[in-house]
This record gives sequence, C-alpha cells and structure tokens, in this order.
Amino acid sequence: MASTNEAATRSRRLHTVKNVEQNVKEARQKALAAQQRIENLAKPLNAVSQKLARLERESSSVEAAGERRIESLQESLDKKIEKLKADTAAKIEQTKKDTADKLAELQKNQQSSEDALALEYAQAVVQFSFGGSNADLATVLGITNKAAKELIASSTEELEKAGISAKQPTESATTAADQKEEPAPASATPADSEAAAEKPADSPTLASA
Repeated sequence: MASTNEAATRSRRLHTVKNVEQNVKEARQKALAAQQRIENLAKPLNAVSQKLARLERESSSVEAAGERRIESLQESLDKKIEKLKADTAAKIEQTKKDTADKLAELQKNQQSSEDALALEYAQAVVQFSFGGSNADLATVLGITNKAAKELIASSTEELEKAGISAKQPTESATTAADQKEEPAPASATPADSEAAAEKPADSPTLASA
C-alpha cells in the first residue's frame, strides 16, 4: 500500500530538470533496447534477404553474360552470313563466266564440225549425182525432184567455193551408170521410160559445172 502511495506521490510532483534528464535517459535506453531487440529479431530476415540479393545478382550476372554471348554469336553469324553471301555470289559469277566461255568454245568447235559436215554432205550429194538421177536423190531424201536438183547444184557450188573437186566414179561404176541410163526395153512402162530418159539431163557433175 505504501509503495502505491509513493508512486502516486511521484507522479503528482513537479518534474524537475533532474527528473527530465532521467526520463530522457530511460527513454533512450528503452529505445536502444527496443532497437537492439528488433535488430536481433531481424537478423534472420536480413540474412535471408542478403542471400536472396546474392542469388539475384548471380542470376543477373549469368543472364547478362548470356546476353552478351548471344549478341557476340549473332554478330559473328551475321558476319559469316555476309561473307558466305559474298563468296557464293562470286562463285556464281565465276561459274556463269566459265559456262559462257565453255559454251562459246563448244559452239566454235561445233561450228567447225558443222562446216566440215556440210562439205562432207555436199560431197556425198554430188557423188550420188554421178550415179543417180534427181528422182533417185528425191526418193532417198524424201524431197521433190526439183528440190533434189537444186540440192545437187548448191552442193556443187559449195564444193567449188571450198576448192574441193569431187571425183568421178570409177570406170566400172560409170559403165554401170551408163547401162542403167540406157533406154528401157519395150516391156517397160511409160513412166520408167520417162525416168530413164530424164536421168542424164538431171544429173550435173562437177566437171560440167
């Protein structure tokens, strides 16, 4: 009971400077104690937070390193693609040039071969005309008699321009051709007689040309 009265008496007395200082000191101590208590309570939280922050920094570091690596690889890929495009374009152009050169050379060789074959063909036509008629040549080539006659004339002209003289058939061949061109017997048809009569006039030779 006495302590209660003393506490009531202390609460009613005037606050002196000494009392104020004491109260402030006590309040500060209480605040410090509370702060220390809170800090102690927060230590596990702070530790976890620090660990989380470290993990986040590590993740950010790995992510940033990965992005830098990807960017570097992409730049390297772009450069390789550009170089590959340039190399491929150069190879394509070179291939086009090589192909054009080969085609030009081939066409030149083919032209020479064609010219030689044309002369050989002309010789064959003229040689045929020595022993056969226009009608015979027309039958072999599947053309008209007129076209056959013109072909013999043009072939003879080509050989003359090239300075080539077609040789007459051998004597036996000439004799056989002459016998072939003899008038047809009485039993022959009128058409056969006309063909036999027409043959000598329609078979020009290089000598007569």
